[in-house]
Amino acid sequence: MWEPSGPLPATVYWRRRWVALASVVVLFALLGLTIAALVHGRTEATSDEKTTLAANQAALSSEAPRPPSGDPTAFGAPSAVPVDPSAPLAPGLSGLTTGPGTQIVPPTDAPTTAPATDEVRVEGTPDPAAVVPPPATVPPTGPVPCTNDMLSVGATIDRTDHKVGDKPVVGVVVTNTSGQPCVRDLDGSRLEIVVWSGDGVNRLWSSNDCTNPARPDLRTLVPGQPVSFQVTWQGRTSTPGCATARTVVPAGAYRLLTRIDDLISPPTPFLLTP
Repeated sequence: MWEPSGPLPATVYWRRRWVALASVVVLFALLGLTIAALVHGRTEATSDEKTTLAANQAALSSEAPRPPSGDPTAFGAPSAVPVDPSAPLAPGLSGLTTGPGTQIVPPTDAPTTAPATDEVRVEGTPDPAAVVPPPATVPPTGPVPCTNDMLSVGATIDRTDHKVGDKPVVGVVVTNTSGQPCVRDLDGSRLEIVVWSGDGVNRLWSSNDCTNPARPDLRTLVPGQPVSFQVTWQGRTSTPGCATARTVVPAGAYRLLTRIDDLISPPTPFLLTP
């Protein structure tokens, strides 16, 4: 079987066998090299991907912001600064008149946004002395001055029926009825609470008759948020400057009106009974 047979010399047949065997060996060698190259390339690609991923993670970790000193609250929102609402009602003007609006001259301090306020003082109690800042114009970026068309004013009383000699709590309420914040001076001398006779003829008492002028009280009024000032009325008459003796108001029907500058409230009726 292994001995060559045929018409040609034996050397020819052996040469052919060696060539075929060498071809098979070369073929297997090439196949092995190809497989090894593919496996090596896949291994290198996987290694490169892992290296790139680790580098990206390290870069992201180094760029992430951290609170100073490890404090997790360091990036929290700033705390609000409380604002002191303003001063009580005081005096100076008498009588109810109508006329053009009054120009507002705001102080240098920035106006504060006033929450709904309910300030009560006893009639005749003077306001504490205060340092009045020089006037200044409202910054162009701040709220606009409140015109009378932007405001409503009302008159309040704790009860609509009292006995003679009682001390009703009466008040004035100012509300911004516009759609934007605005600035108005609510100085006590610009506000007034007045008791009139039931027919509206006789002026019997005013919150400004027997008190000292108040300091300027510039406020930013928020739309729809009322600001009220209240006074305990002693149930007696008064005149401007308390120039005459005060007498107890007798039983009867009366009207309560209030104003801020020349903007006057509707009347609120009430009764004094014996």
